[in-house]
Amino acid sequence: MEMHRVELDGGILKLELEGSLDLAGASQIDLPFSVAAGSRDKLLVDLTGVTFLASMGIRVFVKAAKTITRRGGRMVIMNPTDAAQKVLVATGMDSLVPIVANEADARAAFVA
Repeated sequence: MEMHRVELDGGILKLELEGSLDLAGASQIDLPFSVAAGSRDKLLVDLTGVTFLASMGIRVFVKAAKTITRRGGRMVIMNPTDAAQKVLVATGMDSLVPIVANEADARAAFVA
């Protein structure tokens, strides 16, 4: 699992994830993902390159979303595959953070 940081205008940090977000992948990104969530109020998580999403990956997302929300910030998930979208909805992640299809929708979600 790889994670790339991209600074966007408006104070948004985009984290581009690539690979399998299984137990091994989640352990690789857990600490840097948590650090990003602890230091930013607008976190965009791009799942375009995620090939598999397991419960340990959802755990990383839930921890981060709660950390950001407590400070009045927002996390948004962008462009999950159909399979990942089903996992996100089945676990209730979509009630915790907006899930959008593209960057324009993500920017709108940060304003809402």
